[in-house]
Amino acid sequence: MDRDDAVTEDLEQRTRRVFDAHHREQADDPLIYGRLVSLISPEYFQLPPDWFEGKHVLDVGCGSNANASKAFLELGAAHVRSVDLGTGWMDVAGAELAAYGSRSSLADENVTMLSIEDGAYDFVHCAGVLHHTSDPRLGHSELVRVAKPGGYVFATVMANAKGLLYQFFNLLRDQYKRDEDFRATIDGLSADGTSEALDWLFSEKAKREPSLPEEERVLRSLFDADLVLTIKDRIQAPTYHDFDFTEEQIRGWFADAGCQDVVRLSRYTYGFGNLRRFLAPMYLEYSHPLARLWFGEGYVQMIGRKP
Repeated sequence: MDRDDAVTEDLEQRTRRVFDAHHREQADDPLIYGRLVSLISPEYFQLPPDWFEGKHVLDVGCGSNANASKAFLELGAAHVRSVDLGTGWMDVAGAELAAYGSRSSLADENVTMLSIEDGAYDFVHCAGVLHHTSDPRLGHSELVRVAKPGGYVFATVMANAKGLLYQFFNLLRDQYKRDEDFRATIDGLSADGTSEALDWLFSEKAKREPSLPEEERVLRSLFDADLVLTIKDRIQAPTYHDFDFTEEQIRGWFADAGCQDVVRLSRYTYGFGNLRRFLAPMYLEYSHPLARLWFGEGYVQMIGRKP
């Protein structure tokens, strides 16, 4: 293994460890995990309601809790193969999917070099993975390769580096890499710690001025365990690319692979119990000027059909 390969392996393994910790916390919280599972639906993919019944699905970069895999199985998939780096995640995913028996299988795979035969799956799902790899375009070509002719490939890629929010997060990520004290602060973030900080804030404020009606309740409702994990996710995860992609670029990957009926998807994301519920309209209407200001190109969610 040369030095570049070693650096690549190290970054990808560090990314896997970061997400493993987050996914385990998500799996332990029924509200968070239920919200994640609910994100998968035929309607979202613009497919008929019963489309997944009897289908073979590959979930690439499934994550330690395999929430999308669980959703596909609930939708009636005949078999879902859930793959991610290494085997350390399989205890959590295996526990979540055990009830589905032989309809579920787990495997150690890297999206840039899948050890899967050509044209094996009706639906290939890869969410939030490609931008954490050394070669996203190669990874995308592998997704298309293992899809059946006439099958679908779905991939999501962070493409919002030009938005204000992600310029801010990129600065924080750089600070996290070089500042030990800041890194310890981010690593130590928790829902309990956030609640204690708000207790102190309201206590000190109350000594000096009365609270406005409902202001404490509203402010507290903006912060929860789900939001804390989101913040840690955005700052802790290493990345090769700082999410500097464009919708046109990602469409080009699908076009170069010969995919047809390529569509960028969006949705209003329900179920948030924190301030992200106020961002949900921008997730849906990603081209609105306010969404462009905050998120740039946005979180590109794209599906195409292999010819």
